[in-house]
Amino acid sequence: MAKLDEIAELLTEEIRSFGSWVTELKVLLKNINDFGFEPDTSEMEQLLNEHQSNLKTISERQHQALDKVLKNIDKSRLIPKWELALIYTVMILNATVFGYFGYHYIQYEKQKEAAYLEGRNEGLFKARQYFEDHPIIFKDYQKWIKKQDSILHKK
Repeated sequence: MAKLDEIAELLTEEIRSFGSWVTELKVLLKNINDFGFEPDTSEMEQLLNEHQSNLKTISERQHQALDKVLKNIDKSRLIPKWELALIYTVMILNATVFGYFGYHYIQYEKQKEAAYLEGRNEGLFKARQYFEDHPIIFKDYQKWIKKQDSILHKK
């Protein structure tokens, strides 16, 4: 029980010291209230408002500059329009010229083949007419052909 009495005594001392602290605090609070100190934040608010307006103007200028840069980027091209038009024109002319020459080459080949066939037919016609006019030469020609065939077959 002696310990319990000691603890009780300690608690009562603590409560008394706590009470004295509370009275001191009351006195200090009364002194502060009597002093009449009121904080004035108007200057700070004015500075904050000025700073905020400055930030707003800076931000607007940055947005305007960024818009100008983006417009310039949109307008800029890797290849200018006139150069692109020139390239397309050259490509179209090139395709037209190659098409023209290709068509004429094909027509030339067809004309050459037609001329060959016409010449061959004319030659055969003239040879047939010649052999009809000269039957003796035709017989000699047939003998010569047989002789040529026999030589070719022997090899």
